[in-house]
Amino acid sequence: MEGVELLNSIRGSRDPIKSRFDLSPTQISSLAAALIDASRRELDAVAASRASPSWRSTIAPLVSLDACFSVVEKSCTFPQHVSPNKEIREASVAADTVLSDFQVEASCRHDVYMAVKEFSESAEISTLSAEAKRYLEHTLRDFRRKGLHLTEELRAQVKTLNQELSQLQITYTKNLGEEDTKLSFSRDDLEGMPDDFVSSLKCSDDGRYEVTLKYPHYLPLMKLCKKDSTRQVAERAFNSRCHPENSRLLDQMTALRHRIAQLLGYPSHAAYMLEIRMAKTPDAVATFLSDLSNRLTPLQEREEAVLLELKRSEKTARNDSHDPDHIYPWEMAYYRNQVEEKHYGVDHEALKQYFPLHTVTNGLLSIYQRLLGLTFTERAGDARGVVWHDEVRVFEVSDTSSGEALGVFYLDLHPREGKFSHAACFSLQPGCDGWQLDFGDPANRGTGSSGRLLAGAACVCNFSKPAADRPSLLLHDEVETFFHEFGHVMHQLCARRVSFAAFAGTAVERDFVEAPSQMLENWVWKIDSLRLMSAHHENGAEIPDELLNKLIAARNANAGLLNKRQILLATFDQQIHSTAAADSAAELARLTRLICHYEPTPGTNMAASFGHLAGGYDAQYYGYLWSEVFSMDMFKTRFGGVGILNPTVGAAYRNEILSWGGSRDAADSLRAFLRRDPTPDAFLESKGLVA
Repeated sequence: MEGVELLNSIRGSRDPIKSRFDLSPTQISSLAAALIDASRRELDAVAASRASPSWRSTIAPLVSLDACFSVVEKSCTFPQHVSPNKEIREASVAADTVLSDFQVEASCRHDVYMAVKEFSESAEISTLSAEAKRYLEHTLRDFRRKGLHLTEELRAQVKTLNQELSQLQITYTKNLGEEDTKLSFSRDDLEGMPDDFVSSLKCSDDGRYEVTLKYPHYLPLMKLCKKDSTRQVAERAFNSRCHPENSRLLDQMTALRHRIAQLLGYPSHAAYMLEIRMAKTPDAVATFLSDLSNRLTPLQEREEAVLLELKRSEKTARNDSHDPDHIYPWEMAYYRNQVEEKHYGVDHEALKQYFPLHTVTNGLLSIYQRLLGLTFTERAGDARGVVWHDEVRVFEVSDTSSGEALGVFYLDLHPREGKFSHAACFSLQPGCDGWQLDFGDPANRGTGSSGRLLAGAACVCNFSKPAADRPSLLLHDEVETFFHEFGHVMHQLCARRVSFAAFAGTAVERDFVEAPSQMLENWVWKIDSLRLMSAHHENGAEIPDELLNKLIAARNANAGLLNKRQILLATFDQQIHSTAAADSAAELARLTRLICHYEPTPGTNMAASFGHLAGGYDAQYYGYLWSEVFSMDMFKTRFGGVGILNPTVGAAYRNEILSWGGSRDAADSLRAFLRRDPTPDAFLESKGLVA
């Protein structure tokens, strides 16, 4: 009974965000079971409506189920990423497992499919709104993509394989989340590391320093440490995370995905996934990636020569003659950083002193409010409500001109044991019409009588914690990451035109979803906005013009190498999802040599920690580069001539790109904002290439 009471308390909560962050392991398990039971009853009722299908009896319950399942499910599954309590994280993973199994079951309900199909052939569809018609079309499309048009025997096979796949994905993600390798180095091993970095590390009684593989430790170490041996140890450990266990799981996942795609009538998993993306086909993606790769190769080769020259010069100065003719994986970040320092004069350590986290956060929030016409109000003290950790900050968001409430976001910015180790925006609640939470209540079903369900999202990052003598200081690329992820938060909260939960926020085509946030990354490369989110942590001084100008001039430093790395990962993703059986370690090594021109460290497999491949980006990682075409076009076309804080263009961006969510095609949103079809010219120019 506890689960049912929890389910009802979440649905009936008066808090704008219904999710519970204070559940015990037992409560998480009970709530997941109750959600499954209630959802199954709803689906049974929909199936029973086949004899006399209608919007109210057939489609509205599915719309409602989307919203209610999304809201309640987050109370069960989100804790695995952020809870400081390992038992709660484990209970959350277990709940994710059973809920994912149920979602596979629900998506394979042939009786529900037949009821929806019957409704689609009724006269009532002529009365539906454009968004309701889109919902119906997508529901039928997704049922067919689950194989519900196939024979009963084939449907059973697809369902079983999808359940197996779901378990593998959850286990892969759990392994990555729980990975907690720690390395031990002497002070001499850390030659070149700033004193504030070293002082932030745990130090044993015998003078050994503990370095983790979390980004706040790993990235600075690889860029700044002068000891090859230290970087070599760290790189091997970093690219061996969860290997070989996750390598085996990934190879099993790709094999299962291929089998499922073949049963559904597709030549490969890549073909299956791309059918409903902007790219449409694997051939289009392959052409895009190979064309960009070929354009970048001359630049890449020039940059590789520069790295080798830097290496030879340093080796000569240190009287070290070891292998001056090759760049190894543990040297790439180190010498790329030297390019910025020696060729562009960028001093990242000096810049970091002007990016204390609290100043960056305040400036970032100010910029987004000004640009998008929003007001953020922090909940302080008891008003913050129950959160998952004391460090979490909570903000309410409203439209500045109308005062209308839009949603709530959470900031969780520092690393801790067991926490999600990268940076991401987690949706906690879809912004949609409130009747959709009248779960199991036919009286309100399909009407707009219950107000608006506000959107909720969490920005989860891993920036270094403040020390006793200094605040948390960010590198410029961390500022860029923060700006990017917060852009996703705004997409979640600003999708006000959306009525249905299925189209809320970032529920757009996967190869467009990064474009809005990528466009906003441009703000961290402009002097006006950088001034708003920086000040020296000791005296409040502005960043000197000289430092800023050098930083901005270095934006395209190493562009060939860095973009080839993205092409490598995108090509690898496409390759392993275009074959019946893949050896991820061997394929990644082959493509690394072919595309990036260096040999991976033997015995490693970065794919074992490539979380995107188990987190919804399978066969879609190309989308980061693909969507950048649109992001650069949007920025240059609309903001280029009027300024980055222009409120009129900011309002148009919010109204035409963010506010629609997935309730219309991304191509239509792009055309509405650009006032023409998109072109790749600005993208190619941003890479230092000729259109």
